[in-house]
Amino acid sequence: MGEIIQLCFGDIGNNIGHQYLEKLIDDHYLDDKNNLTKDQYRQKIHVSFEELKTQQYQFRGIFDHSSDQSIHNLLTSPESEYINNDLLLQNRNRNKSGTFSNSQLNFRDQVKEELFEKLRHQFEKCDNFFGCHFTHSTYDYSSGSSSVAIDSYRESYPYKFSSSFSMFPNIVSSNTIEIYNTCFSIYRLVEYCDSVVLFDYGALENQLTKLRQLSTFQNFNNVIAECLLQINCSQRFPGYQNGDLKKIATNLSPFPRLHFFTCAFTPIQSGSDLQQTLKNLCVPTSSYFTFENATRNLYLSQALITRCNSYNLDFQQAFSTIQNNIEWIPDAAVHINCKIENRNLGKTVMHLGNHRDLGHSFKQHSELFAANFRRKAFVHYYLQDGMDEMEFTEAESNMNDFISEYQDYCNCCGISEYDEEEQESEQDF
Repeated sequence: MGEIIQLCFGDIGNNIGHQYLEKLIDDHYLDDKNNLTKDQYRQKIHVSFEELKTQQYQFRGIFDHSSDQSIHNLLTSPESEYINNDLLLQNRNRNKSGTFSNSQLNFRDQVKEELFEKLRHQFEKCDNFFGCHFTHSTYDYSSGSSSVAIDSYRESYPYKFSSSFSMFPNIVSSNTIEIYNTCFSIYRLVEYCDSVVLFDYGALENQLTKLRQLSTFQNFNNVIAECLLQINCSQRFPGYQNGDLKKIATNLSPFPRLHFFTCAFTPIQSGSDLQQTLKNLCVPTSSYFTFENATRNLYLSQALITRCNSYNLDFQQAFSTIQNNIEWIPDAAVHINCKIENRNLGKTVMHLGNHRDLGHSFKQHSELFAANFRRKAFVHYYLQDGMDEMEFTEAESNMNDFISEYQDYCNCCGISEYDEEEQESEQDF
């Protein structure tokens, strides 16, 4: 399978990419030269690393130098020996508003050409370039730069895979700028990405609280990095039931524009009830993305990614007993297994789902966007960077069109959940 290039934007993207690199080094035993000689760890190491000399590797990753602190932490860490300094984007000017428009403008003027020159250079070094992973936030300053990069990447490499691991703002956020940035970013993710895995710090905090761990950004990013490690494990290691990201995205996207997924991840404890573990993973409250109403547990499609050293029918049997798919989409579940177990956690399992209620979350963001724009709250920040009010109107229209697709496909089941929910809320009042 082909090589994957990691593109990290902003503080959040750089920190996640840093911890992902740390776990990647650990997973391939790059810090243990004795185990590295084993064929199972070296056979597909080219997917994420470029081999310079014997047992000397460089990470296929480009980091955005939008913050001195995150880059300083990266270059002073033990992982810096695996980083090519030529792949660090130049530092650029930024203002304190953190708006999508300012980030987009500065990125186009100062960094865009440099990024794609570095990406082209990396592309030429690949034998069979597969695609790019984008790690970024949809609501902070990096939302504009990542959106421009995703848009330009699709124009430059239309037949290559693009996946995004995106941080979304919690619905309780009162920051108007975050809501604007998110709605502007969603349009690019809908149009130009092949798959988008969603994360929410609020949901991550709830999960860490259940595990009695501290709710720190380092722990949040650690969980996200484990998910990144799990989702592409079958591309990085040999196996008999492997599947790349393109296979996962194809199975999880019954409709082209609905390629937004939730994920849940857990190690398999010895002696645990496998069927109950999978059932718990499939419940929306167990995922790393918040749902307002988790009682309607139905998926358009779902995937199970396991890391187990032997072919285990128990996974497939337990997964097949979970009846939470839309009735009119048959065979909406796929199971992928990597025979190389996680170095630190052992047997692990991750659930990816194209959940029916994702439309509710997007609808809540759209309503907040419309309410703030109606009052023209903080719109002047965007106008002074060259945006027009028509772009706000267009973003709102695009969001409503996107949400209507979720509504249409839910109504195909014979039940209009969106209308019922509004009627129930009116009756309560």
